[in-house]
Amino acid sequence: MRKSLFHLAFVPAVLLAAGALAAPVSSPANVRSGPSAKWPVIATIPAGADVQVLNCGGGWKRDWCKVSYGQVSGYVAAGVLAPSGNNVVVAPVVTTELANLYKGPGARYPVIVAVPGGSRVNQGGCVGGWQTRWCQVNYDGRVGYMMENLLQREGALFPM
Repeated sequence: MRKSLFHLAFVPAVLLAAGALAAPVSSPANVRSGPSAKWPVIATIPAGADVQVLNCGGGWKRDWCKVSYGQVSGYVAAGVLAPSGNNVVVAPVVTTELANLYKGPGARYPVIVAVPGGSRVNQGGCVGGWQTRWCQVNYDGRVGYMMENLLQREGALFPM
């Protein structure tokens, strides 16, 4: 597992510059057959699961890491991974601060509940434009929408 942490900790600087993912991310990590959101999903890995990082690359791979989980080997977005002791795990999604959960994708919808900062949530797909994106979120059995910039992967080395 030391190799996994080494590769994750010393990923080329191009990964840091890449920043956002090309596609929405959900709380479980999608494992794809290639290093891009355009490749098909071949499996999912639950948040908190240990994974073996085989490598993370720069260039055309940008912010994608090749991982192994059980019998599956494929690519996940680097932003979903976080160190955990001597292991690397799929980081859970948490709120960055107090955030309203709305009935629909926008502040014009009624508020379902105010979610405290640091709360773990299950995040689904995101919709919206370049300025504000809204993600479907399940918090304590309540499903609604939250602004994407109020969500992050807890302990992840790279942003979503």
